[in-house]
Amino acid sequence: MTVEIAYLGPVGTFSEEAALRFAGTLSGEAKLLPCPTIEDCAETVEDGTASFAVVPLENSLEGSVNITLDLLTTSAELRICAELVLAIEQNLLVADGGLGEIKQVYSHPQAMAQCRNFLRRSLPAAEKVPVVSTSEAASTAAKLGVGAAAIGSRRAAELYGLKICAAAVQDNGNQTRFVILGRQGSLAGTPEKTSLLFAVKDGPGSLFRVLQSFAVHGVNLTKIESRPAKRQLGDYLFFVDLAGTPENQTIMAALREASREAVMLKLLGTYAVMKDV
Repeated sequence: MTVEIAYLGPVGTFSEEAALRFAGTLSGEAKLLPCPTIEDCAETVEDGTASFAVVPLENSLEGSVNITLDLLTTSAELRICAELVLAIEQNLLVADGGLGEIKQVYSHPQAMAQCRNFLRRSLPAAEKVPVVSTSEAASTAAKLGVGAAAIGSRRAAELYGLKICAAAVQDNGNQTRFVILGRQGSLAGTPEKTSLLFAVKDGPGSLFRVLQSFAVHGVNLTKIESRPAKRQLGDYLFFVDLAGTPENQTIMAALREASREAVMLKLLGTYAVMKDV
């Protein structure tokens, strides 16, 4: 049986690399489906075209991917089934020529931001041109030739016949956390992490009381982040990751207590963390 896996395309992106690594963990055959947007990735799972979608959730340098957070907020069907952390190596790619000949640098805005220090030091006068993906950037540099460069992956260089003018130009510690979205539970391995979101009452100490529910039960919150609820100014949702699963009685007790204090609490997934894939 073939498993369809949607990912944020086109080919040559880091999302494709994450999807390929995820596909390698499956026992059967996998078919990758590139999608133009994160929303399209989600829709392929919701309408049954794909079993899973691999989408970016968070970058260590640039923070969370808000579109993915919003999808998890609004979708009644999607769940996080697993996560995969990918070390991101950005490279300066050219068709020909050297560093001194580069007049324009093309890439996705987030990739540009991940290479801010290199661009500031090595190419301060070059025009920075945003495009929709690192793969499109590589394609553009290949077409334009000398004077044009792209920031992208080694795979993009191979796909578009480019050479690496400068390797590993990203700022230190560049990693992206991808999540595998599906309509099922955990995929493989032992679930060890839970993600949820909640909203609080409008009043003094309301956020404190929800968080206190986890603190008094000794539950380790590994991430908490606020995001506008998109209803009115000052109205926020809070996204939380915690170590452990509701199968643990202590965590279940904390969740029950937090849900009594919150206006709304939604579990986004209990899942395995895929490592060394």
